[in-house]
Amino acid sequence: IVSSDGVIFDSETGLEWLVGPDKDSNYAQASQWVASCKTAGGGWRMPTVNELYALYQKGIGERNMDPVFKTSGKDVWAEPLDSWSARYFDFGYGGNSSCSRDAKMDMRGFAVRTRR
Repeated sequence: IVSSDGVIFDSETGLEWLVGPDKDSNYAQASQWVASCKTAGGGWRMPTVNELYALYQKGIGERNMDPVFKTSGKDVWAEPLDSWSARYFDFGYGGNSSCSRDAKMDMRGFAVRTRR
């Protein structure tokens, strides 16, 4: 279910999602966007890889996720790993990994929260 302000509700997990700017973003840019997001009352945070995995649907849409998640990137930032790296979920192959927080190519930021 997608609301008029762009909030996507996943009835299976009870989570609400926002898709960040559709441009290559390093971890700092993605996490800063999430922290400053006030859409629908705020309270957004970075997702975990497990939460992102719940969005993975092999063979659905161009990026193995419901097309309501409008993004051209295939990798979505998740939680930090240490002071220089962070985890991400790769919707191209359905797995997670980690890389430098400075990486940008195909990386996107999503925001998540428990439904209010």
